[in-house]
Amino acid sequence: MRSLLVLLIASSVAFAAIVPPMQASLECITCVATVKGVEAKVFKEGDEIGEKEVHTICMDVVPVPAAEKYCESYGDKEVELIISDLKKDVPPKDICKKMHKC
Repeated sequence: MRSLLVLLIASSVAFAAIVPPMQASLECITCVATVKGVEAKVFKEGDEIGEKEVHTICMDVVPVPAAEKYCESYGDKEVELIISDLKKDVPPKDICKKMHKC
């Protein structure tokens, strides 16, 4: 019985360490989708994109209420980084990793 309890505890600790929290995944998904949306706009219309436009793109590509707080987190600094890295052909997921969203 004691062995089983130890095994269950060890398994749950190992499982918790491997599986990332759901919010982190949503933040990453939101970021990658937003960067891809910004990428399309940058290559179509140029790099004059502001914070409000990025928020709008984010809410369009990830239209779920839970993503709204992530969409609101893109400030001018993040927008500049996104545009700068897109011009350098940095993949969206790498941009999001650089911003600590993945």
